[in-house]
Amino acid sequence: MKEMLTNKILTGLPDAEFARLLPLLEPVSLAGGEQLTEIDQPMRFVYFPENSVVSCRADMRDGKSAEVGMIGREGVAGLPSLLGTRPASQSLKVCVGGSALKMRRQEFELALERGNALRHTLMSYAGDYIAQVSQRSACAALHRTEQRFAVWLLMLHDRLGADAIEITHERIANHLGVRRAGITEIAGELQRLGVISYTRGSLRVTDRRRLEEIACECYAALNLAGRQPTLM
Repeated sequence: MKEMLTNKILTGLPDAEFARLLPLLEPVSLAGGEQLTEIDQPMRFVYFPENSVVSCRADMRDGKSAEVGMIGREGVAGLPSLLGTRPASQSLKVCVGGSALKMRRQEFELALERGNALRHTLMSYAGDYIAQVSQRSACAALHRTEQRFAVWLLMLHDRLGADAIEITHERIANHLGVRRAGITEIAGELQRLGVISYTRGSLRVTDRRRLEEIACECYAALNLAGRQPTLM
């Protein structure tokens, strides 16, 4: 079973510790746009994405929201269960649909108490995730939308390991907290330059090197899944 998985948290565990977790893991199929948790609500599950990507979002009272963190096969969605028991201050929503494994929060917390390797690996990942959120916060304040879009798309590309991404302009704008018209204009220019192609909700990265040139310095600063894994 372990060799069939792609989630680096799980595949990085010693065999004996993974075997103890396996009965607690439930395979699930996540749909793009699916809401996994609500703000200020207790976490019921944690999620280990496989070929899906989950967005951690800051939701405002006026209904607006923006992505503050991205979780793919490099990590686990539901860090409040690792760092404390308070209700989550952000919500979780599926960015790109696909497979994942989920575990009940209470069982996850017990597994953390009993598993040294799991605890160590998750603490390392938590540091990487906090660094991601911090860097993206600075990026949102200092850099142009086209640079932020390029960074976001590269992060997504790293986590999926595929050129084709099923997502609409509207959802991209929602993740970045900008107007859809702005994303449509930027995507159109990137398509004209041959960096991406886009047809009916399906975006394809066609020139990754050029996309990296368009991205700001934040992409290099981020510890990206799939290219430079940091897990044991």
